[in-house]
Amino acid sequence: MKKDEKFSEEQLNAFVDGELDPEEKSRLYNESARSPDLDKRLCQQRKVKDLVQHAYQHVPPPDYSGRAPLARRGFFGIAVAAGLLVAIGLTAGFFAHKSMQSQQIGAAPVAANASQPGTHTDKYLLHVVSGDPAHMRAALEHATHLLESADAGEFREIEIIANEQGLDLLRSDVTPYAKEIATLQQNDVVFYACSKTIERLEEKGVEVHLVPFTNPDYTALDRVVTRMQEGWTYEKI
Repeated sequence: MKKDEKFSEEQLNAFVDGELDPEEKSRLYNESARSPDLDKRLCQQRKVKDLVQHAYQHVPPPDYSGRAPLARRGFFGIAVAAGLLVAIGLTAGFFAHKSMQSQQIGAAPVAANASQPGTHTDKYLLHVVSGDPAHMRAALEHATHLLESADAGEFREIEIIANEQGLDLLRSDVTPYAKEIATLQQNDVVFYACSKTIERLEEKGVEVHLVPFTNPDYTALDRVVTRMQEGWTYEKI
């Protein structure tokens, strides 16, 4: 039995929705740090959830202006909803297919490299969008856990990008975690502040001062898309 088969799809969904108790959540974190297959499954669950949320956030409100027949408006609404569901289903299927392909095609090279110390690298991008200090702390603790749980001969690249209210994590005059960030930076964790969020704040007259060594040269969207295309494990916190 593979390690990740210990966890059902229901458990992974509950994890992504934040519904697991602390003990189960800790056990899944520990297992995912050791199992690339479980990491891929978690990443896929997060993508599907984000797609669903994105779809529902962008559904236009019904038009009651009376300029179109009721039947036509009803059909259009059904068509939009159906189109969104089809798109979500196709995208989820695409991710699942790509995951299966990577397992089949990439299995032999990974196994070959595993016996050579220092050649196995896992790459993680953690995305902070919430200004809740508990969420910020969770991102930093997860990054620390990923570093500390790496096996001998295993190297982990970790990046943390913050946007929207999550940018407070990296604002030197706001963040309560400057020391923790500095410690992670000393362990080669790279921090990015979304350039678009900075621009919006400055347009409102807010002076943005970032924690030292924070990179402000990318938007969150660009960084997430680039890293996912490069095969990084993406986690939204």
